[in-house]
Amino acid sequence: MTKREIIEHIHRRMGLPRLLIKDVVNEILAIVKGRLQEGEAVKIVRFGKWQPVLRKSKQVKHPATGEIIQIPAYGTVVFKPSRELEKV
Repeated sequence: MTKREIIEHIHRRMGLPRLLIKDVVNEILAIVKGRLQEGEAVKIVRFGKWQPVLRKSKQVKHPATGEIIQIPAYGTVVFKPSRELEKV
């Protein structure tokens, strides 16, 4: 499902203007993104939790050449679904 489909779904169910819904959805996503960039976890009850994590630097073997290469440390986000969502 895309953001556009979410907006359309809300519009059909609630009858609110699409532009208003789009602004609200974009603001929610901006808040989540901003908090994650600040290193803060974002939890939505009965849905799940997004948490920023720092992956360690590691050495791996290049599959084509067999050469050992170093992958630097990097930040990423992990999502853990709630128990209720896991049942879906």
